[in-house]
Amino acid sequence: MHRPAFSVVHRRSLRREHIVLASVERFAARVAHWTGIAVIGFVTAFTTLVCFSVILRYGFSQGFPWSEELGRYLMIWMGFLAASIALRKGGHVGIDMARNLLPATARRIVTLAASAAVFCFFLFVAYQGIVLLTLVRQKESLVLPVSMFWPYLAIPVGAILMLIQMVPLTAQAWKSGNSPSPEG
Repeated sequence: MHRPAFSVVHRRSLRREHIVLASVERFAARVAHWTGIAVIGFVTAFTTLVCFSVILRYGFSQGFPWSEELGRYLMIWMGFLAASIALRKGGHVGIDMARNLLPATARRIVTLAASAAVFCFFLFVAYQGIVLLTLVRQKESLVLPVSMFWPYLAIPVGAILMLIQMVPLTAQAWKSGNSPSPEG
């Protein structure tokens, strides 16, 4: 039996779509991998800093005057970077009880709408983070001789990393009809 020509075109289109989605997923996986390495670096630096500060303060009655401020900035960066990894692994809180009661088509629409809202929120945070950078770039931190640009840079960087992770998660959620998480 002869198949109509549109099915060949449709199959080619699906293959292209699969290749694009696979490429986006690979890119997001690489970004998550390197983000994880950065988080490990920040955690290591933070832990080392806190340990030395405690030893110096309580063991020798000395201390680094800048250790508390640097520790705070390291925690900010850890939080914003690790949030994108948690998003990728489905570690953020989600309420999907009502969505799961919907029929498959409605569930897909609600999932796509929720993902679009989250995506828009991350875009807004990234944009506002960049605006904030222009306001604080001339300000210097209280103790460290560094521009406040660097601690505040964590906001748009974290939001952009979360945007990168949202794309393959949303595509997977659309295909499966489940919530956008790896387990979904």
